Amino acid sequence: MSMSLFSKENSSQNKYYHILKSIQNINTKYKAPLILKIYGTLNKLNLEIENRYILCNFLDQYSDIIGFEKNIYIENNTKSLNQLFLIAYRKAKESELLNELYEEYFNSFKAICQKKDMREKTEL
Repeated sequence: MSMSLFSKENSSQNKYYHILKSIQNINTKYKAPLILKIYGTLNKLNLEIENRYILCNFLDQYSDIIGFEKNIYIENNTKSLNQLFLIAYRKAKESELLNELYEEYFNSFKAICQKKDMREKTEL
């Protein structure tokens, strides 16, 4: 069963986006649980492919800093989504890049919301 991002039954995601936007400048230690929350929310909304894309993009973008020497786009096919998340999270934490991983998730979530808003406007 697919759940619409802003359906009446699930309007809390719109509020969730605004909460994330309002806490953009919080301390890094508070962003770790938010990363996990966004990851879980995307999974609940059947956006696993988008989740995978976010993680691969982060690992590819920061591969030199985090020491990820494998080709993430090949490695991606051999890992479960949970394994991929744990790799990205661990590498981000070890390299002090949790802010960057949070930004990757936040910006992607924002883009998903804007894309959904544009679809709804064109349907009217």
